[in-house]
Amino acid sequence: MKTMTILAFVLLFTLSPENTHCRQTVSVRPDLSRSQNIGQWDLDGTGSWRIDAGKLILSKAGTPSGPIRRPAALAILKTKLLRRVTVEADIRSTASPDVARRDLDVIVGYEAPTRFYYIHLAAISDDVHNGIFLVNNADRVRIDSGKGKPQLTDFSWHRVRVERDGRSGRIAVYMDGSRIPVLEAADTTIVRGRAGLGSFDDTGEFRRIAITGSSR
Repeated sequence: MKTMTILAFVLLFTLSPENTHCRQTVSVRPDLSRSQNIGQWDLDGTGSWRIDAGKLILSKAGTPSGPIRRPAALAILKTKLLRRVTVEADIRSTASPDVARRDLDVIVGYEAPTRFYYIHLAAISDDVHNGIFLVNNADRVRIDSGKGKPQLTDFSWHRVRVERDGRSGRIAVYMDGSRIPVLEAADTTIVRGRAGLGSFDDTGEFRRIAITGSSR
């Protein structure tokens, strides 16, 4: 039997005690050991992506364009649409030191190229940097308080965890083991979607990626 190592999927099926519907839980740790595994991601935007040395690499920044303002380079993992999801990853900016507004993004609730949420981790905080945003067939709209501290002020690796509950709308972002969210918002515009990583218009690297969640 040929062993397939393209992607590590664990699908667990449990019976809910409240009803007879099955809940599907997905736990995914993408295999970043082979370059061809880039096929397990939907690449959205104009950036250039590759897998190398255990990392998902955005090697060429995307250029924002089109009718709405939104991130220009996304890699969305091919899974079912998830209502509850947790995304964890090590992230590192590789933008030039001259880029004062460098960013990396975590994507949740991805329904389509014009409908998703993104967590924008940046080197500064202002109206359009370092926050949680909704893209809903129109220019992105900030949905957090706008008071979060910048989280991407250097070029070191950082551990991020994003939790999203589509029923309550809560999105919570934790960095480097923080016990309280560094960014938080609530919005129920999109209930279910896929998850991924990216940048608005810079470059970066991602490793030790884990996506867990359930469709119900």
